[in-house]
Amino acid sequence: MACQFENEKKMLDEIYSEMVEAILHKPEADDYETNRIYFENAAARMNKWADYVNKVKSMLEGKEPIKDLSADNRPA
Repeated sequence: MACQFENEKKMLDEIYSEMVEAILHKPEADDYETNRIYFENAAARMNKWADYVNKVKSMLEGKEPIKDLSADNRPA
């Protein structure tokens, strides 16, 4: 059974890997200028991540949901 959400998974994987990379490359707390640049870049990346999440949400909303999950032979 093939996954119906390959594009969405790829986009979310990309966002996740960028978030982990940003966390791992956080500079030391004692260097003000490096911290300033880091947080400016992180803010720009967060805007990109928010845009990607909205795109994924739109893509998922555009997919047709399963019609009916109920069973016809319900117990009495």
